Amino acid sequence: FNSPNPDHNTTMISMSRPLLATSRRLLTSSASRLGKQNALRMQSAVGGHVSKSFLPATRVPAREIHGTKTDREVKVESNDYYDGLSDHYYLFQQDWEGMVTKEREAFKNAFFGENINRVLDPSCGSGEQSIALAGLGLQVVSTDPSGGLVQKCAENAKKFGFESQVTAKQSDFLNLTKDIEGPFDAIVTKGSSLPHLHTDSDLLQALKNFHTLLRPGGIVNIGVRDYDYFIKQKTKMYPRQVLVGEDINEHIIFDVWEWHKGSENQQLVNFNTFHINGDGPDFVTSKYITTFRALFRKEMESLLEQAGFTEIKVSKVNDWLWENVYTARRPM
Repeated sequence: FNSPNPDHNTTMISMSRPLLATSRRLLTSSASRLGKQNALRMQSAVGGHVSKSFLPATRVPAREIHGTKTDREVKVESNDYYDGLSDHYYLFQQDWEGMVTKEREAFKNAFFGENINRVLDPSCGSGEQSIALAGLGLQVVSTDPSGGLVQKCAENAKKFGFESQVTAKQSDFLNLTKDIEGPFDAIVTKGSSLPHLHTDSDLLQALKNFHTLLRPGGIVNIGVRDYDYFIKQKTKMYPRQVLVGEDINEHIIFDVWEWHKGSENQQLVNFNTFHINGDGPDFVTSKYITTFRALFRKEMESLLEQAGFTEIKVSKVNDWLWENVYTARRPM
């Protein structure tokens, strides 16, 4: 097993293919309880060799893919999680390009009549939203704390012909005003990225940074996992994807969630993400760990209001059960 990070501690546990098949059935059944539509998207399985990677916090230099390197460092607890997954992050979507198309249509509807030209995507990941936005003819500044994902975003922008419209730069929510020059007509952060910040003060600071970088009348479009739903379900296992085919290795991704309280009595949840891949009787599984704030709807609405936003609305897009989309405006 070759870990993406040579400093990881690794333990190997062998699991048989019959156990793999049994686990797939159990996880598929678990997925069905999340709803028919989600079950179709989030079937997963477990098996093979399990490597337990204990990921420490890391410091990585802030850098711009199409620009000059800066001296300031970015410290984000989730960097190892996303850097480790960056080469396979696209597998989190059953149909990556289909996801981009759906996001493009959602943004087209959300931005109708808003005179949007320049957009900040401060949690760009591998570029799903940035490429969707560029497909609408917009100029996009794409940032992420993970250097691996910033690089992947830039590569995907070039691959799909949007290199001139997408500028990829490493930064994090709390340092955006130091790294990025506004103003923007809109700021978009999807994939439930904002809850990587755990405290009210950090969340409020991030939203204030958004407010500062927007032009008067500009809008935010923020996707947050619907934790009100998941805590009621007492979710402990979250199936993501299984990808199989004659010409590819099997890729199986699922989460084990651990709910706990933080230092401010806020609800947190650890995501233990397992990525299994291989072919034949043997599989190799990597375990990546990150922690989210279980950010509930009332909390998010209150924070947006405290940050100075108005016209706060919450909706579901594309019938996605798992995500609440918050839209709000910086007043004129």
